[in-house]
Amino acid sequence: MSTFTTKSQPSAPPPSPVEAAETRGTAPSWSRRWRRWRPGVIAVALMLIPVLVTVWTRTVTSTTPLAIDNPKDWGTMALAELLRHEGISVSKAGSLTEAVDASRQGATIAVVNADQLSDQDRQDLAQAGGDVVVIGANGGSDALKGLTGMTAKGTAATASATLAPQCDDADAQAARSLAGTRASVSLQGDGDAVGCFPVGEDRYAYATDSLPSGATLRVLPDPALVTNAHLAQEGHAALGVRALGHHSRLLWLDGQHREAPSVWNSPSTPPWLPVLIFQLLVIAGALAIVQGRRFGGIVSEDLPVVVRSTETTVARGRLYRQGSDRPRAAQALRSGTALRLGATLGLPPGTSRRDVIAAVSLASGIAPGTVDSLLYGSPPSSDSALATLAVQLDQLESEVHST
Repeated sequence: MSTFTTKSQPSAPPPSPVEAAETRGTAPSWSRRWRRWRPGVIAVALMLIPVLVTVWTRTVTSTTPLAIDNPKDWGTMALAELLRHEGISVSKAGSLTEAVDASRQGATIAVVNADQLSDQDRQDLAQAGGDVVVIGANGGSDALKGLTGMTAKGTAATASATLAPQCDDADAQAARSLAGTRASVSLQGDGDAVGCFPVGEDRYAYATDSLPSGATLRVLPDPALVTNAHLAQEGHAALGVRALGHHSRLLWLDGQHREAPSVWNSPSTPPWLPVLIFQLLVIAGALAIVQGRRFGGIVSEDLPVVVRSTETTVARGRLYRQGSDRPRAAQALRSGTALRLGATLGLPPGTSRRDVIAAVSLASGIAPGTVDSLLYGSPPSSDSALATLAVQLDQLESEVHST
């Protein structure tokens, strides 16, 4: 009977320390990856935050009367959408300069609240080269001054009235009819103007004229005709689209709600530039916080070394000795002694020499001549004489204090 023996396979040898270190190095942990990716993630987040804030805070609609982004009754958003549906670019003009520049490039400029513009502003529009459509010209206003010889009148037709073109203008013929209007224009004083939809003698609800640049001026005296509330009546929509849609680009200029001209609303400024600048400022601030030098805790500073008064006196004495300035040293000793004696005896400042001598002599019992010699005598002639003087002055003070 044969027996079978199984021979186990030799186990793999354990990895060496070098191989184990290499294995650990080739399997980076999540924390290591995060440290490597963290700067890029933070930078992207800082760039996205301003963009999201800009998008979320962006005003989609407005409540400004006659504005192309106003969906309310007195807005003109419906007319703007009809024009866009016809392939016309419709946008707001932030300033008169932007409108004039666009007009020079062939764009149509629709002007509301034209009476809020200056005469020079209206003349600039008339001479720019593009068509101008004035929407709203109340009776007696200066909305047409500088643009045409026509004048704004207040003659109105009832809301139930239906106005016929009664002119050869193609836009008016396409509209066929208008509902009642609250304003009109007079052609008196302008022989080249054409009036349509008459509401009375020399009173028209729509008129056209030639501008000095050769372009065409169209006037809708009553702005209500093109508002959201009345656009669907009669031929209002047709007249609005035809009058404003002669060119591929239309700029809507509101004379009352204009932005102050600046570098931010300039036509040459890219719309993304303010957001980019804001992003750069945020990133610069973040880097300053992260990479900037941090101040540690408050470190106490040792106070300056306190020098004793005796050391100062000794130092001054050494200077006097090195300079052989015995008169100055003697004067310092005598002045100090006299001041201290005067304070002890209650003598006021400025006491005369005679009174000081008399008071010290009386208090110490020393003859006045001796006191005078000690306090006011001649300078010592040698170092030993100076030392003797110092001892005698000290004894004089001791005699006064002992009494």
